[in-house]
Amino acid sequence: MKRDDFLKQDDVRGFIDWLTAELPARSFHLKMARSRFVPGGLDVQATGLEAVLGHYVWSTRWTDAQGKAVVSRNWHETRASLGQLRGWLKDAIARRDEDQTLAACLAILEWGGVRGAIVFLKRLHAQGRLVAYFTRLAPLMALDSDASLDALDTDTVERFDAGLTKIHALFDDSGSPIYDSRVGAAMAMLYAQYRSQAGSKLAKKHWLAFPSGAARGKQIRNPKGIDGGFAGAPQFFRKAVSCQDWAQWQVKLGWILRAVLEQCDWFKADSADMAARCHAFEACLFMLGYDLRCFGEVTAEATMAKERVAKDDVPQSGWVPTGCSFKNVLPVYAQFRRRHEKDDLATFAKWYARTQGAAEKTANAYCFPYSESEFDLFDSSEERLDTIVKGGKEGLYAAVESTEPYAEGAERERICLVDALLAGRTADMLPPVRTAWLLQKGYAGTKSAANTLMTVGRQVGRHFGLLDKKNRPTAFFHEYFGDCMREP
Repeated sequence: MKRDDFLKQDDVRGFIDWLTAELPARSFHLKMARSRFVPGGLDVQATGLEAVLGHYVWSTRWTDAQGKAVVSRNWHETRASLGQLRGWLKDAIARRDEDQTLAACLAILEWGGVRGAIVFLKRLHAQGRLVAYFTRLAPLMALDSDASLDALDTDTVERFDAGLTKIHALFDDSGSPIYDSRVGAAMAMLYAQYRSQAGSKLAKKHWLAFPSGAARGKQIRNPKGIDGGFAGAPQFFRKAVSCQDWAQWQVKLGWILRAVLEQCDWFKADSADMAARCHAFEACLFMLGYDLRCFGEVTAEATMAKERVAKDDVPQSGWVPTGCSFKNVLPVYAQFRRRHEKDDLATFAKWYARTQGAAEKTANAYCFPYSESEFDLFDSSEERLDTIVKGGKEGLYAAVESTEPYAEGAERERICLVDALLAGRTADMLPPVRTAWLLQKGYAGTKSAANTLMTVGRQVGRHFGLLDKKNRPTAFFHEYFGDCMREP
């Protein structure tokens, strides 16, 4: 489907008109917990979408090519910071400089507080095709091109996540938005309200189903958790949302944002450039999507949802992993790699089920630590895999493709590693106290989930030398995690 065909759909056209009419007068209660990205927290009322931009906060830093720290917090500083990153990335790609392209990409991830794409980026760099990858995708992601969404398929989009959406957006000149869980949550909520208000006037066919992702802690990023009986949003890293789907949604969202801005003068006081206005719009959605309670109250069903898991057994919130035997399965996976050329989750799961006498569903669950949002082991080099299997400090560095100390991120990723952190932080607690603490903090929704969290966290922690044989923090634990998740 091309842009004009997408925009002429009645449901899409109606939603664009509704946003244009509704957002200037809508009131929002922006309430954010204190974190390294929001020092001091936030608790303000804002009327109208443009007013939200004045409360934008994302306190972060990244290191430029000269080794200088670039710090930003409000929207004015962030816009300047992103301009520098965009310039670095575009210049490196224009010169076909693989090393500088990788450095710029890693700096973008540092700014965004996400790390999951590092393994993928370094893999492309090692293969000498990092520049070619982003160059090939650029015209397909551009909002003003004549490309079809269908071109963003398995042949072109190899991976998509909260880090790569930032890189693709910054490489683009047409205003392609950063589509992370917060932006997706805000759009899913707005669309749900639009459908609710329009009622029977709307056709039954839905052209929009904005995907989102689970939040860290107790934030709500799914319309289903808000009073109003809204349908749930499709979730990232589930079967319903492939990486190709995610890339297509970035383009579809960009088309919608541009269509809205063509009907109004929002953000023109800041810049007349359409791409700049699109990014200002996206920044407001980013603030609204932190916690959908800024749109309304949470239902009892939402509270209960903390204890549920998706159909594929992946928990929807907190830091509970899919139950897996990290210690026992990792060396078996290494054996599989030495015997098979095709290396993907489906092939390994079938082989594991056949050779180890396990159900295929169980084998799939055991692959959780190897997924893209965890340690991204499939298709790794033999050297990297061997180092990870050996464990210890070097094994961990190879698993995360970085020797930098751990930093709490903005997205729900690397769950197994966070579980090791929580296992160390709770090492001195008695079991009932530990379980109660995990539930109270929102890290787990049930006692069973808390037990799964601890089991996986301890196995991962011991393997990488973060915990000793008695599951107590080692010197490396304190060196690597620092004060992350430490109780005040």
